[in-house]
Amino acid sequence: MARDFIHFFGTTGNKDIFFKNIRQAGGLFLNIDDTKIIIDPGVNTFYKYIHAYKDELDGIVLSHIHIDHSNDLNIFIELMTNGGEVNRGTLLVPNQAIEERILQPYVKSFPKEINTINPNTQYKIKNIPIISSIEHKHGVENYGFIFKTSKGNIGLVTDTVYFPELLESYKDSDILIMNVPYYIQDKLKPKHLDISNVEEFIKKIKPRKVILTHFNSNIINSNPIKIADELRRKYDIEIIVAEDDMILEI
Repeated sequence: MARDFIHFFGTTGNKDIFFKNIRQAGGLFLNIDDTKIIIDPGVNTFYKYIHAYKDELDGIVLSHIHIDHSNDLNIFIELMTNGGEVNRGTLLVPNQAIEERILQPYVKSFPKEINTINPNTQYKIKNIPIISSIEHKHGVENYGFIFKTSKGNIGLVTDTVYFPELLESYKDSDILIMNVPYYIQDKLKPKHLDISNVEEFIKKIKPRKVILTHFNSNIINSNPIKIADELRRKYDIEIIVAEDDMILEI
């Protein structure tokens, strides 16, 4: 296995897709620059992680409190700290996760460091600086991130409706991971991105690689592989459609 990689444990947050077992839910595992970070540990993430990895975690990052992103948060804190016996690791969460007890009070003393997220602020987990985005528009407190690694800046655009100010937060991204449930937005009050929004990111930011993930039936039924091929030809950059349990070498 490559030394530097991102493991996509699951590629949907949509209950209909997940409940019907069309695609699996789950978060991301970033293992780069000798730093191991779990990101958005939703349903299934813990089970998959412990069956694949034995290494100690350096940190956990949570973008927002929705269950498809936060379900396994507390058990990962227990894992990172050996049930609180070892005061180690860094936790990065929105304040809403603490206020609404998504982060259970009994585990708050377990990590060595807990940071509540502010917009456009730099944090660090072991060897990787992490810059939070402007607050996203998703109905709850929610942020994306840029992970500044030796292999380039990795932008993670988490759930949000599109608004132009988003682009400033991700302008230095070499690689963009984008949560894109829609091919064409079909909600009167949208909370997520669609492919036209992805094109705005590509045109303005000009990343060298884009990974599409977090699908629902709207984009799945529209053939994301075909969509990615069209974007690849149009913009001459690498476009990857994430698959469940995909390990992407960085």
